[in-house]
Amino acid sequence: LVVAVSYNFIYSEKSPEDTSKVLDAIEEVIEVSTTKYTYSNIITVTKDKSFNNIKIPFSEKSYIIKYAGVIKGGIDVSDVNIIDNTRDSISLEIDKCSIMDHYIDDENVYVYDIKNSIFNKVEVNEVFEELSKHKEEYEAKVIEEGLMEEVKTNTKKSLENTLNRLGYEKIDIAFKE
Repeated sequence: LVVAVSYNFIYSEKSPEDTSKVLDAIEEVIEVSTTKYTYSNIITVTKDKSFNNIKIPFSEKSYIIKYAGVIKGGIDVSDVNIIDNTRDSISLEIDKCSIMDHYIDDENVYVYDIKNSIFNKVEVNEVFEELSKHKEEYEAKVIEEGLMEEVKTNTKKSLENTLNRLGYEKIDIAFKE
């Protein structure tokens, strides 16, 4: 009787509690599995003041901004769905990959070649507004260049390693996107 109960206990399917263990393990690895993309960029800004589409003389200003940023791509644990979970195999479906964080290293922002005019001075907040505007453009650029494919590849490798350590032999990970 003891052997039969032990065999049944050891070789039975994983209980729903193990699903929470799997999700906890996935949540721990998510930050590790994100893809980090470091870049530097230079933007040139030229502005002038105008009134009724007439350029006001001596109001032109220009400057060049050099900066560095970091974009992190990954998945949110809420986007992970466990489709099948048995003793030695698991099947996951991931809804989407996304940009998790994008920040500009404000200690490495340099403004060069500032040309002020009499009526139009360069303000610090203008510089940061330009940086903000260019962040979105840069995100679109790196997504177009294949950042999300790299996120999928890295996430899949990290999750497979984690799930192998949990004892799963057959791991199937699919992305909806």
